[in-house]
Amino acid sequence: MSRPVPVVRHPLAGSLEPVRLGVRWRQGEDAFFGEGRLAPGGVAVGPWRLAVAVDAEGDSASYDVDVSNAGEEAMELEAVVLGFRWRGPDTSHVRFLRHGWQSWSTTEARLLDDAGEPAFPSGPWLRGMWHALGEPPADRAGWHESDLCTAASAGEAALLAGVLERGRSFGVIYLRRDAEGVRVEVELRCEAPVAPGATRETERARVALGDDAQALLEQYAEEHGRLAGARTHAPFRAGWCTWYHFFHDVTEDDVLRNLEALAASRDEIPVGVVQIDDGYQRAIGDWLEPADTFPRGIAPLAQEIRAAGFEAGLWTAPFCAVSGSRIFQDHPEWLLRDADGLFRGLLHPMWTPDASVYVLDASLDAVCEHLESVFAQLVEMGFSYQKLDFLYSQAMRVQGADPHVSRAQRLRRGLEAIRRGCGDRAFLLGCGCPLGPAVGIVDGMRIGPDVAPSWETDAPIRIPGCEPTQPATKNAVRNVLNRMWMHRRLWQNDPDCLMARTDDTALSTDEAATLAHSVAASGGMAIFSDDLPTLGADARRLVTETLDLARRVDAGAAAGTARAAGFLKEAVPAGVVARTLSGGVVAAVNAGDVAVDRVLDPATLGLAGVEPLQLTLEPHASRLMRVPGRASLAVFCDMDGTFIDKDVGATLAQEYAAERRPGAWARYLAGEMTAWEYNLEILDGLPCSEEQLEDFLRSIALDPGATALMDWCAKRGVPFRVLSDGFDYNLDRLQELLGVRFEYDANRLRYEGHVWKIEAGPSDASCFCGTGVCKARCIDELRAARPDAITVHIGNGRVSDLCGALAADVAFAKDSLADELWGRGVRYEPFDTLHDVIAGLEAVWDDPHSIGS
Repeated sequence: MSRPVPVVRHPLAGSLEPVRLGVRWRQGEDAFFGEGRLAPGGVAVGPWRLAVAVDAEGDSASYDVDVSNAGEEAMELEAVVLGFRWRGPDTSHVRFLRHGWQSWSTTEARLLDDAGEPAFPSGPWLRGMWHALGEPPADRAGWHESDLCTAASAGEAALLAGVLERGRSFGVIYLRRDAEGVRVEVELRCEAPVAPGATRETERARVALGDDAQALLEQYAEEHGRLAGARTHAPFRAGWCTWYHFFHDVTEDDVLRNLEALAASRDEIPVGVVQIDDGYQRAIGDWLEPADTFPRGIAPLAQEIRAAGFEAGLWTAPFCAVSGSRIFQDHPEWLLRDADGLFRGLLHPMWTPDASVYVLDASLDAVCEHLESVFAQLVEMGFSYQKLDFLYSQAMRVQGADPHVSRAQRLRRGLEAIRRGCGDRAFLLGCGCPLGPAVGIVDGMRIGPDVAPSWETDAPIRIPGCEPTQPATKNAVRNVLNRMWMHRRLWQNDPDCLMARTDDTALSTDEAATLAHSVAASGGMAIFSDDLPTLGADARRLVTETLDLARRVDAGAAAGTARAAGFLKEAVPAGVVARTLSGGVVAAVNAGDVAVDRVLDPATLGLAGVEPLQLTLEPHASRLMRVPGRASLAVFCDMDGTFIDKDVGATLAQEYAAERRPGAWARYLAGEMTAWEYNLEILDGLPCSEEQLEDFLRSIALDPGATALMDWCAKRGVPFRVLSDGFDYNLDRLQELLGVRFEYDANRLRYEGHVWKIEAGPSDASCFCGTGVCKARCIDELRAARPDAITVHIGNGRVSDLCGALAADVAFAKDSLADELWGRGVRYEPFDTLHDVIAGLEAVWDDPHSIGS
């Protein structure tokens, strides 16, 4: 029999051959497996007819399969199997990513040995909390298992196999070596009845070969994100939450005390989110009813958080209910059931005396309507940031009231109901969530187990063999480093809370720093949870530095730039190398229990001229190094009328403060007030609601050359920063709406009721500009750190842009700024769009001596 024609080829990684197309199904109590040839077109497998579509090009291929029941009675479609063989490279030593099913599931590099997936120390119910399958098929003995996707390396050759899940089915990937290479099989777990003549769509599967396993994962995530409509443009989230200091014992007073401290420390510790975690509710499931420790309820707290200038966040476990909850007592028919009665999704002794936690059944329309209503009310209270926890409970292996809704669909339905209730603007953070079905619904995703006040797990209930999935700082670091490729491709990665304090924890100073360095260098969300009023100076400094660096790494490009050092070589990678707009970051990590030597090379990010970092790390220790970029330029760009096509503040003032503008402007021109005092008179208290502002922001477009300018800078390692005398609220929302991301300096805007309250940004009383953001100050700060850099300012207005243009080495100007500079006899480069600026920057890049010539 002739060998199949490869569907994927790569000059280094060899080829991938289609081997078989299989179907798993049930009729009554009987289980069946049939197989046929994996090829495009129609294929018959037992009583099933499969339509296979293949999109293959070079080193990757995508498969879409529709399955029809050609029999005369309904059958349970368990799974569709796509089987391949990887040929070509030396496969005697293959390492692969064992990717976990949900947020907390172990994700690490393993050796592809002959033993296969390690046996689980307990039964299917417990295994089903962390794996897509509580009990693998019997014929998978000796196969290694990975959920959603995997990447493997054989020397320099790399393989990817993954499923682009959208809530139809779960994907499980199996691998094993054989005499001819590596067998790779993708199982699409459909798990639903199919009536005679009916057809069921499966998820798209992707396979690829290359010479960089991380690059293959990044490409896979980008494709998955595009197909599922990933929400990747929400502004970077930094925040504080109650959990890792107060845990279940949090009170209203604890929140208020920290809120006051956060407001007082805004310039030192710039967080945007204040989130109340578990402990505020009367009972699990009754999210609108507060505990006695919150005597005023939670709505007043949301308003006080917002009035202080922060985003109000709230934790829920939306699918969970305990027997003492009102929803359990009023609607037992809404709960998932198995053969023994009510289905338990988890055991949690802190929530209820018997530890039993039950699960709402999102296959029911009534449950989805309930979820939509509850979250609409929470957002109406002011909680626009929602942390959704224990989401895996909805997707465990139990049949819902509607058997035609698979558990992947059930999870997707529940999440969609929450999104409808919250609206498009709310930030949804998934936690303990099977990852695939959440793409396109959540804005952020926890990608590791809970951190803990200890390096190894100190959980009160230790489950032998499950330690890698339980709360522990080591476990969190492991998953953060192995899942960085997801960041800004599927969502914002949430590495879980930084724990900066060590005085009342079992963490050493080195261990706390290793967590902080991993969070910062990954560029993911940065949340801390220490009691701020009691936090010491060193711990506060660690929080400040972590928040700042994570924000800078996140802003480094449209997608995440952080990459694991030594990916797939160890269970926990050796560290992180990430690009920022002004250079890069190298973090070396030793998660092991003995000292190691590390070598990390910044050249892997194109940061030339920087020597590799060589050092010895003690157990659980790390080292962080900021790498300056080699670029000789630094670019600063105005926002309103330059980077975007409209002036937000001026346009809204004209509409909502028209009667005050002429008099205030005359006083400004007469020198009776500064530019910032003019802003205060016109914009502070502006009666423009969030809805009205949103409508206006949606009308704004980027300058035609805006993204090209950022790309030009990113490719050359040139720092790019927006300097705006506008407001952070608007810049954050515009980044989300316009699909861009950048570092910026701006004034602060918050709402009190439906009116604006504004505060100045980095101003300078000694500068003639008198603006809230002194652009000359921002440029001078960069020049002090990088005296060799040629500074460039781009702007269009004579008020806020003039001092920046005069401070910079090169000024690009148009409109009233160009007129002002011309009148002063100051040289400038004219432009119409930012495309013109790129051409000018090219000249400076090629010949810095061209300035002034």
